Amino acid sequence: MARGNIAKKEVEDKIKTTFGSDYILTDGSKIYVWANDGNEKVQIALSMTCPKNLVGGNNNPTELNFESLDTSPTVDKESSNFTIAEQETINDLIKKLGL
Repeated sequence: MARGNIAKKEVEDKIKTTFGSDYILTDGSKIYVWANDGNEKVQIALSMTCPKNLVGGNNNPTELNFESLDTSPTVDKESSNFTIAEQETINDLIKKLGL
């Protein structure tokens, strides 16, 4: 049995209980649920994996504390700059689209 299968089944069961009639189905490692998006219900797909490298400040497997997870995005300054080739492609598209 693959690592994490028992834990993923436990999480799936908790999601089913939590969402009740809004739970749709589980297909492989994805769980589908209905959620309220203001004026309408939308489907949300949750993907489950058992990560090799743990994240967050609390890496104690006997105690889960989701409040301690750092969810702030980090962006490398260099990655936010276009390369020369990318800028040429953008300029070409702007011309072609007449923008």
